[in-house]
Amino acid sequence: MKVFKSALLLHSELANQRKMGRSIGFVPTMGALHEGHLALVERAREGNDTVVCSIFVNPRQFNDAQDLQAYPRSIEDDMEKLMAAQVDILFLPEYADVYGADDVHETIDLNGLDHVLEGRQRPGHFQGVAQVVKRFFEQVQPNRAYFGQKDFQQTVVIRRLLNLHFPDIQLVVCPIIRESNGLAMSSRNERLSTDGRNKAGFIFHTLLRLRERCHFKSLQESLEISRDYLQSKKGVTLEYLEAVDGLTMKTVQDLEDASNIVAVVVVQFEGVRLLDNIILKNAAGN
Repeated sequence: MKVFKSALLLHSELANQRKMGRSIGFVPTMGALHEGHLALVERAREGNDTVVCSIFVNPRQFNDAQDLQAYPRSIEDDMEKLMAAQVDILFLPEYADVYGADDVHETIDLNGLDHVLEGRQRPGHFQGVAQVVKRFFEQVQPNRAYFGQKDFQQTVVIRRLLNLHFPDIQLVVCPIIRESNGLAMSSRNERLSTDGRNKAGFIFHTLLRLRERCHFKSLQESLEISRDYLQSKKGVTLEYLEAVDGLTMKTVQDLEDASNIVAVVVVQFEGVRLLDNIILKNAAGN
C-alpha cells in the first residue's frame, strides 16, 4: 500500500494509473475504521483496478468542538486494516493539503438538503461534508465513489454534489453493516459502554417493526407508535424519526407519496448520537 500525504504527489500517481487504463475506486473516511468501512473497500476492490482510501478528520463538518475533539483516532490500526484489505493507495493529508493555502469556504448549492433533519440538528455539517468531498473528488478523480447507507442523508447530499460538479463519477451506496444485535456499525459505537452497546440493538429492531407495521396501519400511525416506544425507553432521547422521500429527503405522509421512502432515526443513548435508517419502499414497489 502506497501512502501519500501530498495532494500533488497523489495526483501524479493517479494520473499514471489512468494512463495505464486502470479504473479508480475511492473510499473517503475519517478513520477509526470498522467492518462497515472495510465492506466499502471490498466493494471498491471488486469493481475497480485501483482502490484509493483517504483518512482525514474534517473539522468543517463538526458543529461541536467537543465532538471533534472526542472523535476517535487510531491511524496505525487503521493502516493495518487497510493493508489487510488490499487497498492500493492511502491518502493521509493535512488540512492545508485538502483545502489549500487560501482556505476558501465555498458554499455549495445543496438545494436545501443541508437544512433538514440531520442538517437542522447539525448546522453547517453537510456544507462541510460537501466541501471536503468536492476537494477529494478533484484530487482523486475516481471512476466510482463508495459511501455507506447508514449515513443516508449524506448519500443524498453526495448525489447532489455529483450532479452539480462530477457527472462522470458513479456513486455506489453500500448496505448498512450491523453488529450481531442489529446496531449499525459506527465509529461512535466505541463511546458506548459494553452494556449500552449490547442493548443498542433496540434501534434497528424498532425500525424493523415499523417497516412491518406500516403495511397494515397508516404510515403516520406506525411512526407514532415507534416514536412512543423509543421515548419510553430509559436513557433514550429521540431526536427524530421520520419517513422521507429517498431522493429529496422531504417528509412523506403516506407510502403512496413517493417511489423511494426511507425511515431515518437519530437517538441519543448514553450521551452518544446514534443514526440508523431502513428502506420502507423502493422504486420497484417493495
